[in-house]
Amino acid sequence: MRQTILAVDDEPHMLKLMERIITEKTPYQITTTSTSLEVPEILEKSQFDLIIMDLKMPGMDGLDLLRLVKEKKRFEEVVIITAFGSLETAIEALSLGVFDYITKPFKKEQIIFTINRVMRWQQMKRDATRMEGMFTLEPCDKAREAFEREYVIRLLERCDGDPKVAAERSGLPLERVVSLQEEEASQTH
Repeated sequence: MRQTILAVDDEPHMLKLMERIITEKTPYQITTTSTSLEVPEILEKSQFDLIIMDLKMPGMDGLDLLRLVKEKKRFEEVVIITAFGSLETAIEALSLGVFDYITKPFKKEQIIFTINRVMRWQQMKRDATRMEGMFTLEPCDKAREAFEREYVIRLLERCDGDPKVAAERSGLPLERVVSLQEEEASQTH
């Protein structure tokens, strides 16, 4: 599953810059909006891994949107980017649960580093949730099967999707690896 970003900024050139950085330098998918008032509706329809937003915007500002995300206990992490940074707004954003607070002008490498950190964190949260779910399965055979499926899917990622290599490295029969690979493919489409 491709990880996704929502970028919110009332300055169109900043949105274009963010979109260019993300599409050219990362594997992530980006959606943009220049109207902060559209964000609640966008979030009703979609889930993202990361929301990057400007602090000062007409309508709802970055802190208002951060509050909305946190009050609704949404999955997204939030990064605020601002040219009007102050110690007070940084402290308020941190107390509300912002993932990071970046001041403009920023270096391209800084934003890419922050985005990659968020995405690793989001993947770890998903992994922890899946693992926790495995421990609740009963009887043990169901848990073992769920673990085997997860193990094979991750091994296939390391083997560039080659079931023969995954079967050899896992010690599982090729037919079982292919079966789990097909199961996973049907669930993600």
